[in-house]
Formats: sequence, C-alpha cells, structure tokens
Amino acid sequence: MSHGWRDRIIATLVAMAGVAMTVVIFEHFVKGLHIHHGQAVLYLGLVLVLFTGVFSFVVFGLLERQQRDLAKANGELARQRDVLQGLWDATGVVATLPDLEAVLQQIVDVARPLFNAQYAALAVLSDEDPSRIRRFITSGMTSDERRRIGNLPTGRGILGEVIRTKRVIRLANIADHPASSGFPAHHPAMSSFLGLPLLYQGDILGHLYLTNKAGGFTNEDEVMAQLFSRQAAVVIANARLYQDREAWATVQERERIGRELHDGVLQTLYGLTLSLEFLLDTHDDLADDFGRELNRITETLSLTMTDIRMYIQSLGTSPVDLAVALRDMLARNGVKDEVELAFQDHEYLTLDPQVVHDLVLTVQEAVSNAKRHGQATHVVVGWESTQWEHHLWVEDDGQGFQLGELDANSHHFGLENMRRRMERLEGTMDITSDCDQGTTVQFRWPRARVGLQ
Repeated sequence: MSHGWRDRIIATLVAMAGVAMTVVIFEHFVKGLHIHHGQAVLYLGLVLVLFTGVFSFVVFGLLERQQRDLAKANGELARQRDVLQGLWDATGVVATLPDLEAVLQQIVDVARPLFNAQYAALAVLSDEDPSRIRRFITSGMTSDERRRIGNLPTGRGILGEVIRTKRVIRLANIADHPASSGFPAHHPAMSSFLGLPLLYQGDILGHLYLTNKAGGFTNEDEVMAQLFSRQAAVVIANARLYQDREAWATVQERERIGRELHDGVLQTLYGLTLSLEFLLDTHDDLADDFGRELNRITETLSLTMTDIRMYIQSLGTSPVDLAVALRDMLARNGVKDEVELAFQDHEYLTLDPQVVHDLVLTVQEAVSNAKRHGQATHVVVGWESTQWEHHLWVEDDGQGFQLGELDANSHHFGLENMRRRMERLEGTMDITSDCDQGTTVQFRWPRARVGLQ
C-alpha cells in the first residue's frame, strides 16, 4: 500500500474516532451532569474543540510527512536527472574525443561529482590476464599525488575483490572489510567505498570505484551507480568500436603505402645500387677520387634502402625487433657471417619502432666503416641494459686510427650522422681506437625518453 492511501485511511479513521468519542462523551458524561442546555452546549463545544485539535495535529503531521516524502522524491528525481545528464555528457564525448583514454577520463570525471565522491577511478583489465589492471584512470587527485603513490594498483585488496567477485561492493569503511590490504605510502586516506563492474553484453569492460562520500554511500547511490555503469559500459564499447575502425583503416593505408614503397621506390634504388657496383667491379682504371665518390654514393643508397625497409617495417602492426632488423640488414649487406650479435638481455624488445629504425642505420654506418675503412675481419655488435640506460656498441678488430685524424678524413662522413641520431635519442656516442688496435663505438641513451613511452 502506498504512503498516500495509508495517510488517507489514518486521517479518515482519526476523524471518525473523533466524532464517535464526542458522541460517547456527550451521552455518558455531559448528559449525566444534569446541567442546563446552555452549559451542555458549552461542554459539547469543548469536546469538539479537543478532538478537532487532535484530528488537526494528526492530519497536519501526515501532510508534513507527505511533503518530506515529496521533497525527497523531487530530490531523487533531480539527482536522476543529473545522472542522466552526466551520461549524456559522457556519451557526447565520443563524438568530440574519439580517443578511448579521453572517454575513460570523462567517465570518472562525470561520476565523481554525481555521487558526491571525493575520489573516483576506473580500472581497465589486461586482455591477456583478466585479473591484472592494465589502465587505471583517476579523478580527484593531482598529477603530483598520482606520481607520489607510484605504480598502478595490482588488483589486490578491495579493488581486486570487485574484480574477482564481479559484483557491486558498498562499504561504510574500507578498513573493515576482510579483503582490505591497506594503502601504499603517500596514498590519500579513504573510508566509504562503492565499487562495481562495467558490464556490456556479458563482458566486463572495466570497474568503477567511488570513495569518500560524506556520510557514506546509500542504497539509492548503489542503484543509480549501476545505471550509470551500464550506460558507461555502452560509451566505452562505442569508443572501442570507433577506435577499432580507425585502427583498421590505418592498417589498410599503411599496407598500401608499404606495398608502393617496396614495389616502386625500393626496387628502383636496388637497381641503381647494382648498376654502381657493376661499374666499380668492371672498371679498374677509375680515378681514386672518382672511385671513392662512387663508393660513397653506393653506401648512401644502401643506407637509404635500409631506411625505407625500416619504415615499411614500422608501418606494420607488429613490434619491430632490433635483433631481427639487424640480422636482416647484415644479410642484405653481405656481412652476416662476419658480424656477431652479443645481446645480454631482451630489453631491446621494448624499443619504439622509430628508435629501432635509428639504431639499425647507426649500426649499419659503424659496420660499414669497420669493413670498408678499418679492413676488419670480425665485428661484434653488443647490447645491454641497466636500470637507467640502454647501451649499444660496435667493436671491430680492424686497423684502427688516431682519434685526432677524424676531422681530416672525409671518409668518416657517417660519424656525424651517428652523432645526430644519438642526439635525437638524448644519448651519447663515444669512440675508442688506436692504430692496429681496432675500434669500438659505444652508444648510450636513457631508458625513459620523453615522447616514446
């Protein structure tokens, strides 16, 4: 039965009881006093006033409660309207910011004030390991606060409980839950908590967390948050679909460009290189300066072809493997059996394709110098990483040279190219060499480079 009907029945019963009590009192008490008519009317009036007051008290109390209920209902409607507006804002961001990261950030930025939470976060799980958090987007924290906290959550504690159970968890105090594992250093204090999965067509696209609402989260908050989470999941799914379409279109365009470069430009350059090498092999009477210039042009064409091949590789969707790219380059230059790759770890697999591109060209320059100018019979290309930097070196057993002679020899034109590439990586190039002692060229650059994370 609704509050309205119940209040009406109560008011009717109170009125009927008042009338009945008035009759009873008049018949059994007032008439028995043997008073004249005027006093009887007076007593009757007093009884009526008394019961009218009681009736009015009850009725106005019921009206006041109805007003409170109405005000509460209006407030809830206003809140629902705000939530729907928030959902509309989150949906609208897909049209203006198709980037998935921006959509996720918009969702947490909308959710936090909607539910009067001090902090909000959205966790996206790894495709390979559904228990591991891949992305963690927050709202309510400054960038400095995020940086002081350190690494992303690992999916333990209360956050992991939401992930494992795949259900809504609402707590008045996080610390009271048996799964609570505390907070890392520099983490803000958190008490009340509301966490829930974002479900779309049976799949969990993420998890929404809200914390620190004054007075705690209510049952109404939980219901509205589930509505919000369902709509947010639709927004994320649409953003992913848009992103996938864009990625597919990009892949198709990259494949087209790669085919044109390989079938057109690369084959033309390869033909020119073969012609120059044939000219050098069949004309022994060429002047020394003319022969050196033809060799320099051949080297430049070879570098250009490597550059194009690396660019074609970087157009693909797979990561570019430095070791594989180096072996391919050495094989194409006919020196694969004379160059040893000595890699101490596998951190090179994390390199950005553009970095791999620069490193392959740099190693090609260094190996070419070792073979052509140092007359080396064996070359070692080494790799190792530390916590702070990557280290790549090219060591040969060739003739070596005096470092002071570098500027006087025009055939060391490639050294400047190598230095410029290291500068792009914010790194350094060091050369150690001496006559008949071979040459070692070392390249070092920091692991954390701006723009390539």
